[in-house]
Amino acid sequence: MDAINSSAKEFEVFALQPALGQNIQLGMLYDVRSQQFFSGISLWKDSEVNATQAVDDKKVQSADYRFTYSLDEARNDNSLSIEGSLALDLKAFSAEGSAKYLSEKKSSKHEARLNVSCTIERRTRRIPMEVLSKMTYEKQLDSPFYTHFVSEVVEGASATLTFARSCSSEEEAKEITGKLKIKVVSIPVSGSAKVEFKEGSEKLMENVKISYSGAMAENVASLEDAQRVAKEMPSKLMTQMNTLKYKLLPLSLLDSKANKLIRSIDTGLITKTAEALNAGNEATLSLKEIAADEVFQKTFPSIRKQISNFHNEFAAAETNFTSQVRQLLPELRDGNTDANKKIAELERVVGLHSRRTEIAQQFVTAKQDEARILRETVAALLADKFEDHLGGLKSGSLVDAAPPRLLLSIGGGAIGVPTHPLQTSLASASLDNLDSGDDADLPVEEWFENSQTRANLAKSCNDIREQRKMAIPGVDVSFGVASIAVATRGGKKAKTNIGDVILQKDGVLSIVTGMLPKAPSRPTLTVKDQTLTVKWSSNRAAEEETAIPTTGFALRYRRVLNSKRDGPFPRAGKNELFRDVRCPATDDTIELEDLSDDCDYQVELSVQTCVGSSPWSPKAVERTQRHMTEPGNMLDFFFSNKAKLTATPTSNSSKPWDFDKDRNALFLGYTECLERKTNVKGFQDEVAVRIVDVATEYKPEIQFPALEKINETIVAVFIGPSGAGKSTQINAFVSYLLGGGVDDPARVLLIDDRKFKQSASVTQLVTCFRIRPFAPVFENKTLMIVDTPGYGGSRGVEGDAFVTAAMSEFFGTVSHVNSVIFVCKANEMRTTILSPVTTYVFSLFAKDVRKCLRTLYTFSDDGKVPAHDTLEELQWPVENGEVQVNNSAFGLDLQGREVDRNIRSQWIDSIKGQFRLQEMLLKMTPVPTAGSAEVTKKRMQLEEKCQLAEGKIMKTANDAQLIIAQLKSLALTIEAAPNQQIAHKYIETSTRDIPSGKHATLCTICNYTCHELCDCSNDDNTYYCASMNNGECTMCPNKCNRTKHHKAKFIIFAEAKTRYITPQELIDKWNEANNMQEGALIGLLDRYLSAQAILRQDMLNLADLNDRLKATALMHDPSGLMNYVDLLIISAKAGVKEGSANETLITQLTTARKTLQLLNELKRKDRQIGGDLVILVDVLDLVRGEMMRRMALSANDRVAEEKKPCSLYNDLLLKLPLDLMKKAPPPLRTQSMMSKGALYEENLKAVVSLVELVLKDGGVVAALVATPAS
Repeated sequence: MDAINSSAKEFEVFALQPALGQNIQLGMLYDVRSQQFFSGISLWKDSEVNATQAVDDKKVQSADYRFTYSLDEARNDNSLSIEGSLALDLKAFSAEGSAKYLSEKKSSKHEARLNVSCTIERRTRRIPMEVLSKMTYEKQLDSPFYTHFVSEVVEGASATLTFARSCSSEEEAKEITGKLKIKVVSIPVSGSAKVEFKEGSEKLMENVKISYSGAMAENVASLEDAQRVAKEMPSKLMTQMNTLKYKLLPLSLLDSKANKLIRSIDTGLITKTAEALNAGNEATLSLKEIAADEVFQKTFPSIRKQISNFHNEFAAAETNFTSQVRQLLPELRDGNTDANKKIAELERVVGLHSRRTEIAQQFVTAKQDEARILRETVAALLADKFEDHLGGLKSGSLVDAAPPRLLLSIGGGAIGVPTHPLQTSLASASLDNLDSGDDADLPVEEWFENSQTRANLAKSCNDIREQRKMAIPGVDVSFGVASIAVATRGGKKAKTNIGDVILQKDGVLSIVTGMLPKAPSRPTLTVKDQTLTVKWSSNRAAEEETAIPTTGFALRYRRVLNSKRDGPFPRAGKNELFRDVRCPATDDTIELEDLSDDCDYQVELSVQTCVGSSPWSPKAVERTQRHMTEPGNMLDFFFSNKAKLTATPTSNSSKPWDFDKDRNALFLGYTECLERKTNVKGFQDEVAVRIVDVATEYKPEIQFPALEKINETIVAVFIGPSGAGKSTQINAFVSYLLGGGVDDPARVLLIDDRKFKQSASVTQLVTCFRIRPFAPVFENKTLMIVDTPGYGGSRGVEGDAFVTAAMSEFFGTVSHVNSVIFVCKANEMRTTILSPVTTYVFSLFAKDVRKCLRTLYTFSDDGKVPAHDTLEELQWPVENGEVQVNNSAFGLDLQGREVDRNIRSQWIDSIKGQFRLQEMLLKMTPVPTAGSAEVTKKRMQLEEKCQLAEGKIMKTANDAQLIIAQLKSLALTIEAAPNQQIAHKYIETSTRDIPSGKHATLCTICNYTCHELCDCSNDDNTYYCASMNNGECTMCPNKCNRTKHHKAKFIIFAEAKTRYITPQELIDKWNEANNMQEGALIGLLDRYLSAQAILRQDMLNLADLNDRLKATALMHDPSGLMNYVDLLIISAKAGVKEGSANETLITQLTTARKTLQLLNELKRKDRQIGGDLVILVDVLDLVRGEMMRRMALSANDRVAEEKKPCSLYNDLLLKLPLDLMKKAPPPLRTQSMMSKGALYEENLKAVVSLVELVLKDGGVVAALVATPAS
């Protein structure tokens, strides 16, 4: 059959064609050669051919669901010819809207697909005969660009759901397609149709991509969406009106002069071109799949790059092919061109593309074989835990600073060359050499085809795997697999073989196959006392030393059990861990000192290199000699010098040695080195800190270092709640450091706890015990153990306050700390016990101490520690380090019975905990205490200032209440009628005696008590009163000088009283009475406003001090202590009796809580503290101004003024903050035609309500006033 008709046709009438989502209208012009519509160009007016027509919404021509299972089947179902399909693939035009799925390409080579299409045809429109002859734009017939026009359209709507799933094979694709056919079915119902998804569709739809094509907008992201859309399709499509099909007529039917010669291309040539295009698409999918193979993506990127290069070359060939075909097809349809020439060109273009596609398929087959072999090979190597460097060494890994790598090489010139020979063949294929017959399939020898290569690889893999086991901790050496083509051998570059062991070091890749380090011979041991001398030789060959030089020697040793020579309590445990020692390469001898006495030691040697250690040498074992323990030496020393050591010391702060026969314990004596007293209010001249030197008489040749030498003294601060076992733990720890054992004739103790109950706090002040390095475990460092009083003890808040003062003195005395250890019971879960300690620590210590915080659990058994979660909840940094101890065996003696086994076991548990604590302390670096000293100083200043401010704030509340009473009285006076009784309130000053032993500070100018319960006992000490600042009183409104104050045994206070006046008494002197009452009130307001200015500045000063404390303290949270004090108040009230000690304690606790309440307000509101005070001042200042204005009026004017509306309250309301304005009383009525405005007395009453609101609305005044009274 000829490729093309011998003569072109004058015209051709087409059947109905699918619109493919294009907006095709009647009368639109079309070029059949290029298959292009010309939108907006027609021979007729649009209103004539596309006139608006009424449509019956319920009337349809047809409605059905259609199912197709491939792209080709879907195109055939839409009446798309092979030529139309080719044009769609060539992108001569695009399918849009409901036909968009027809232009989708497969996502993988093997794909299961189901298209569910719903189409509703509503009407058919044609151009009437009478319109055809009435062309408005007849000149378009002369244009050479148009060949046809649209004469008929079928309108309605269509939508398609597409379910597509990528499959690994054609068989899987057929299986999934078959299941989709069964699960998704169409059921006709009453002439219409619907889609049903059978049970089990959800599992089938996993990994299925669901897409939607349609004119209506739908979001389809899941099977549920697809079911919904399928159900709603018919009803929604009934409302759509789009072009579904169209029919074309040639322009020559309208005018013979418009005839264009159009050729019809032979179907065979079209089919051959489409097949070539589809084959190329299949090859492209295969290239994408092989490039996405994990073995190329992650393991061999050089091969992936090779595939990418080939893909790019083939993609360029595909683009060139489609471009040429899109150009040639319109030229073939044009009857004015040379048909045979164009046919020949198209056939050669198709032939060239087919040849290139064959080359691509050959390349894909080769890469599939290579991927399979590499995958199997690499999987076997990585299963042996090799690091995967086959993807390429990281950038910069070959520089001098990079750590060494020992690599098993799978590489060479044959693997992953950038340009494959088949790519060269693809690039060289052209129209010129298409008929040459040159075969481009060049044979390529692959590395995996060589059996000897596989054998070499297996041997090298075993060698490097064994060496990897000998990696040196802390030495960065990589062991893995890489692809290396070139390395050095004997200083010269050489090509590598697959399976070579490559050392990458100092920027050089060296071949070191067969040169990895081997085990040395057994070392020689010599014993003297508790020291082992170890001597060795490496015995390495010269060739091995040259290739991989020795960098040092590793020695490991450990204690081992000896059933024949060990006593009942052996020094060694079962399977103890080795201790490691590193020696330089030049050494051949080392001494292991300070070993356990009377114990076997096992020693082994290993050669170290840059690639790791050699295997360990055969073990060598020797036993150390026994020596006397330090507690035994101390007992001998005590009994030899008993009279001297037990003599009463000259200083009360020192303590003699003492031996308790009942407890079989030796209490070490100590001598005071330094004492510090506190000057903090309430604890003046009390000893707060005492530094004592322990056992100064014993081994005097060991000297104490100076306190400022921070690197020679380890300072460990023990802190915790009362009764946590802190003192017992310190005794057990000191005993451990001295080498005490369960078999010792007596215990050696540091802290004497014989006078205290087990649940009480032994320590009453901060005591610093300095202990010289008597035993080797001290590592030649003096240990200062700081024993602090317990928080939350029987002394309550007063005792906790003393701890704060004592810690302040401690920070100023000791220059550094190494660790702050929180001691608590392991089973303690009560936050009421632990919270005060954590809160005080957070508030006493500076931020730089956080890294020093550690946790120690006493009374601990195996298993989870309950206190851990509680401390974590309280934000204590448990993650810094935790130690568990159980010192229950520390106070027990061996009894020679079966119970001794348990005692020994418990003793070992205690020793393990003490050992962990010792290791932790030795590793911790010193932190200066200067920051913490500043924090405690600021904290005490803040608390003292808060106590003073608290009194002023409470006075503010009392003064405001007096002003409220006066304002209410004034309002009643103004509105009073002659026959009414009016209450008149006034202030009367009285005195009240204070408790014995206390004094009050009185101002003789202000006649006011400035400081209640002051500790200063006479007028000469008034300068030190807490109310004074640089000789001026902070409580007096005018800051009176301290010389105007004196001490008294009573307190002056103001008391509001009331009396009633008959209105008749006010009639004659109404104005005079008003002025007198307002004058008195103005005086009260003046004093109030003056005091508030001072108080406001005090609050700002408090905020500044609070800011500085927040910036330096670990955590500033007064609310935690408030909760603690609240619990103490509840506990004290439970057993209170009038006049009892508990009643006094409640008063102290309530005072402390008010201080904490103010601190909490400072933290919560930051610099907005006292905002309610500012509002009160503003309100009362405006009231004062209005009163002054009215007082200046004459009597007659004043009478008239009182009858006029007043806006005082409404003006105040507008100036309030928004949140307070919403809570305030509503605005008073204003003057209008319908009502009279509110009078002055009504405004005064509203102002009273406003002031009362401010005093109750969450400000600092309200917070303090609301504090429960004692």
